[in-house]
Amino acid sequence: MILALGKTKERGRNRPRESLLKATVRTVEHRRALRRRVFTALVLLLGLPALAVGLYWGGHEAWRAMFAENDFFRIRQIEVTTDGVLGAEDIREHAKVREGLNLFAVRPQEIRAALLAVPMIASAQVGRRLPDALIIEVAERVAVARLGRSGAGSPLAVDATGHVLGPSSVRVSLPVVLGVRDVGLRPGDVVADPMLQDALAILDICNETAMREELAVATIDLSSEDLLDVGLSSGEQVLLSREKLKEKLQQLREMRKVARDRGLDLAVYDMTVDRNYVGRPAAAAEPE
Repeated sequence: MILALGKTKERGRNRPRESLLKATVRTVEHRRALRRRVFTALVLLLGLPALAVGLYWGGHEAWRAMFAENDFFRIRQIEVTTDGVLGAEDIREHAKVREGLNLFAVRPQEIRAALLAVPMIASAQVGRRLPDALIIEVAERVAVARLGRSGAGSPLAVDATGHVLGPSSVRVSLPVVLGVRDVGLRPGDVVADPMLQDALAILDICNETAMREELAVATIDLSSEDLLDVGLSSGEQVLLSREKLKEKLQQLREMRKVARDRGLDLAVYDMTVDRNYVGRPAAAAEPE
């Protein structure tokens, strides 16, 4: 009994030491684990950017070797398609491309941007056809009217969207738009005068198949803010308010047919009201 009691007391005294030893071991292991995590984080923090840079550089060099500096992809054909007056050489010059360049060294989006900077070009598509062809498709702007500008320099034209075109697009057969309020217009500008849109709408309506033979427009004067003064190629003058243009032009077509059938020589059509339009002879004050 005395021996057993002695052993029990000895084990009791050893327990605090064992607990302290275990706590010390756990602390050391915790510190080691913390150091490993910190080291791993530092490796990731420093290593990932270096890895990314290495991958980018390696990929870039591989791209250059396989494509951008590979003679197999040297441009031997530049196929140009256009629907207007610009020639293939003109378009190549604007695009700044030539045979002999590498097909992957040129950027289609940059070529397209350079082409769209040309006033006459409305849209452009640029693509590659492996292994050696660059494809360029261009749609040009079509002039629908000349701009009549008193005291101005070179003649200018406009397309159906109001984009200003240079002298090369001006044709004598185009109708003339007078009185545009914009000043200092140059090729590539867009006319801001809102009345030009009314003039372009008139030209578009009168160019329809059902209207073309009856209503050939020679001039449109925008000098007045309240009406449009339209001169027909047949010599008549048409005064139009800005509302319901298509309805009024359709009515004008019928009025001219009736005037011819009745043998009336009308020179002025006043359509500045909503209805009860008036036609007048050249030298008469009374309407017909």
